[in-house]
Amino acid sequence: MSGRALFDRTVATVAERARWFLLAEDLPDRAGFLQAVTPSVKLLGVVALVALTVAQRSLPTVAALALLSAALAALSRVPARTFLGRLTGPPAFALVVVAPQAALMGGPTLGPLPLSAAGVDYVLTFVVRVAACVGFLSVLLVTTQFSDLLGALRRLRAPPIAVSLLGITYRYLLLFFAELERLVRARRSRTVAEPSLRRTWRDSGNAVGSFLVRSLERGERVQRAARARGGTGRTPVLPRESLGTADLAFGLVVALAVAVVVA
Repeated sequence: MSGRALFDRTVATVAERARWFLLAEDLPDRAGFLQAVTPSVKLLGVVALVALTVAQRSLPTVAALALLSAALAALSRVPARTFLGRLTGPPAFALVVVAPQAALMGGPTLGPLPLSAAGVDYVLTFVVRVAACVGFLSVLLVTTQFSDLLGALRRLRAPPIAVSLLGITYRYLLLFFAELERLVRARRSRTVAEPSLRRTWRDSGNAVGSFLVRSLERGERVQRAARARGGTGRTPVLPRESLGTADLAFGLVVALAVAVVVA
């Protein structure tokens, strides 16, 4: 594979995966457990579970919380490919970052390997903790429309400017990665012969500069469009939603998890 083809393919894959991660597709409309929970209750519950997970330092505890996130995904009819696809990236990056601690931390070693038992336990606990947090956030995002999440933040009296910025950022990220895909497609359509390595590096640098300029221009257009529709003003608080059986059940799940872990 040539240098230009490898660069274009890598960029296109990153953009496609990023858009896939941001878009929940039809999962929020499925008949599942978390889909039936009110967005405000769901948001508070997931934040409580993430805070509970971050505070834990025991590997069995964080592993149990990770299994709880997988159970919530299964009850919500989230496909395993979708859930695992969102779950693998951050823990893998976390493993690369903290892996040296397995050799740097003091304590008894694991046989002939220059790895300490305390270091390996620390690395595994950290990675599983990240996986559990990402799992909870993933089931929240894939089972809730982003507009409903913004509505939940408004009902919870979040700062209006923060809610507006979050909505604009989400829309801009989708446009950002769509623009990146169009840029790669345009480069491929104009490629006739295979350039030299030096020409490939130069063209790639020009493409990155052009993309940054187009991204800034697109961001300004997004801001002007939001202002034209009144999207930069204060957002009114929506009326309260009635709670149902699913809200009570999810609240009990969160309360039980907190009681078992804290006890």
